[in-house]
Amino acid sequence: MKSVCAIDVAKDKSMIFIMTETGEVLFEPHEIKHNLSDFDMLNNKIKSFNLDNLTIFMESTSTYHKPVQRYFLEHGYNVNVINPIHGKNNTRNLRLTKTDKEDCFNLADLFFKSNIKNNNSPIDDLYNDLNLLSRQYNNLTENIVRIKNRYIQLVDLVFPEMALLFKGKELYGKTSLYLLKEFHHAEIIKYKRTDAIAHNMAKTQNRSYKYYINKANKIKEYAINSYPGVNVNSKDVDNLKEIIDIIIYNQDKLDLCKEKMITLAKQSPLFPIIYSIFGIGELSASLLISELRDVTRFDNIKQLNAFCGLDPTITQSGKSINYHGPISKRGNRQARKILFNCCVSIITSSVLNNPNNSIYLYFRKKQSEGKHYYECITACCTKLLRIIFALCKNNSTFIN
Repeated sequence: MKSVCAIDVAKDKSMIFIMTETGEVLFEPHEIKHNLSDFDMLNNKIKSFNLDNLTIFMESTSTYHKPVQRYFLEHGYNVNVINPIHGKNNTRNLRLTKTDKEDCFNLADLFFKSNIKNNNSPIDDLYNDLNLLSRQYNNLTENIVRIKNRYIQLVDLVFPEMALLFKGKELYGKTSLYLLKEFHHAEIIKYKRTDAIAHNMAKTQNRSYKYYINKANKIKEYAINSYPGVNVNSKDVDNLKEIIDIIIYNQDKLDLCKEKMITLAKQSPLFPIIYSIFGIGELSASLLISELRDVTRFDNIKQLNAFCGLDPTITQSGKSINYHGPISKRGNRQARKILFNCCVSIITSSVLNNPNNSIYLYFRKKQSEGKHYYECITACCTKLLRIIFALCKNNSTFIN
């Protein structure tokens, strides 16, 4: 006989409710704290019922559910963590009552009414580790973007001509960072010898010394005529040095995280399949695997589209039915972002290197239909998902 331990998770505590499929309540809603003694108490209580087919059932709640999930997995229980959307769409009655006890009843009711698959990986699973690295990579990337915005503001104050000397991404490169770290104001550069500036830049790149001498002469020429917004003794000069140290530190951590993620992703049998798709590099393939995990667990492409939030919304009013509404955006946000970036990369690379690429041709087709750029890319994301799903299901590589 099936039974469920429904757990409504909150921060540092949870509401517990145990019920059998016949409706018999074994354990009334009871609050426990997320500590070892309370977990052991609940474990002993469950064992006292001698239940043969018990499932620990809860919603994914940020990181709050992790201690509960870890404890019961390590004690050999069948644990099913579901998307909160399932719980939101399930209520036992029409009342708007929402309490922790009512949420427990709703979860137990959902468990017995719905056939929700348990797609949760073991706690030390390859895909779980990859996902954690992916989230760390995204967090570091977002931090660097915020810090770089502050870096630009400070550079404009201490040496505004730097944006003319180092264009685009070069302004964040190691050459410009280490140059400003040592010579952090236009007035300092103005009185430095050309060979000292050239020697500083030569540490970070492997080019001819003549190139660095010419570059140093140009930098000094701009510095002599520069009039920054702050003087050399300003506190903003010290702030710039600190920001540069933070950028270099975060960039090193990001590179290390990227290396770890690619190394781990290569252990997955799906890596060579996804990596074979034109325009997808090692990092993109690793990020896709970390978010999509094992795509062969899905029965069809519609399930995978829904998982990524790329499934179209359907609206009906009377006889009017719109099957092609905007995407639901209810799935994995990070997966959508990675797919979007992958499609942009594939389309950009295909223009010159592979104009017959199926995704690029599909993009051009959508453009010819008068679709907005973002609509075209979104359509390409669903096509890329279909390709990934088909290749992984058939265990074959991409041929274009």
